Amino acid sequence: MLVVALPSAIAFGVAIYAPMGGALGPQGAVAGILGAIALGLVAPLLGGSSRLITAPCAPAAAVLSALAMGFAGSGMQAEQVLTLIGLIGLMAGLIQIALGLAGIGKLIKFIPFPVVSGYLSGVGLIIIGSQVPKFLGVTGAPGLIAALSHPGGWVWQSALIGSAVIAAMVVAPRLTKVVPATIIALLSGLACYGLLGMLGQVPMHPKATAC
Repeated sequence: MLVVALPSAIAFGVAIYAPMGGALGPQGAVAGILGAIALGLVAPLLGGSSRLITAPCAPAAAVLSALAMGFAGSGMQAEQVLTLIGLIGLMAGLIQIALGLAGIGKLIKFIPFPVVSGYLSGVGLIIIGSQVPKFLGVTGAPGLIAALSHPGGWVWQSALIGSAVIAAMVVAPRLTKVVPATIIALLSGLACYGLLGMLGQVPMHPKATAC
């Protein structure tokens, strides 16, 4: 399960850390890996199901990424943003534990399906909107419109690596079912980055003042 969750954990970690500064993106990847490992160790001990499936939570990642973007945009230092995000995550976890102990989860059957579907669709759009600037290699924490409207800040190497990952995700399931498509896509992105490095075209981030 850890192998399947690892790519999304890395992506969510980068998505949360990147708004605090491009240099923190790699630290976000490491944080995602450590989080996935902790999740894989803790969930089996506390889970109440023999068929428990545990993976990084996309809605939580979208909310934390938006919070990080807002805090960073207000001028907070990265250390302050990380502290606030950590406290928010801890409080949210404690609230979830309390709701679980109180049996509130049973009320989900009274929530109409269109509400749940609309909520998850909105989360998906938020994730897509936050990932497009990273796909284009735009530095800082610009919004989707700002990133798209200033092509001078785009990095073609970043878009090439992202395209390789997307292509692998689409093609891999048609070729094999043994290895998860996310793992193949991750390896494809690493291979593309390594090839660019060998050719002396390691992705650089130009300082786009417009963004």
